[in-house]
Amino acid sequence: MPNTLTRWDPFNELTSMRNMMDRLFESSVGRLPALRNTGEDLGTSALGLDVYETNDCYVVKASVPGVDPKDVDISVEDDILTIKGQFEQKDEAKEDNYLRRELRYGSFQRSLRLPPTVDAETARAEFENGILKLSLPKKPEARARSIKITPHGVLEGESEPMNQPQHQGKQGE
Repeated sequence: MPNTLTRWDPFNELTSMRNMMDRLFESSVGRLPALRNTGEDLGTSALGLDVYETNDCYVVKASVPGVDPKDVDISVEDDILTIKGQFEQKDEAKEDNYLRRELRYGSFQRSLRLPPTVDAETARAEFENGILKLSLPKKPEARARSIKITPHGVLEGESEPMNQPQHQGKQGE
């Protein structure tokens, strides 16, 4: 068995330690999106979002229970969608009498970068049972198109296959 020397790299050790610390925090605390800026989420994560894509549009859903729809502000500026509002607090008991307090109160704001293919001028917003649903249509040039495959390279309406020389003149010339 040959003896090989491996050069010690202190930066490799630091990277390994950082990976272990990341795994420790992710398993015990959960992912901390406010500390991990991926470039996509541009605000606090106080407001949970579901975002999905269809052939014609992007759909953003946000859970805002107990908020009056007229108190939610939705704006798009420079491809940044911003949803903000406020959860109102109605004190039913004094602070000292609470055994557990988990409901959130106060203002919220969430910003998300949109693809440049979104046509924000024709966006629609719906609100039902505490769920805000935004439909952000795609620009016509960005919509998915279907391309048909033709047998043997023959385009519809043509009688000869593509990329084959066509004969000019009479045979035998």
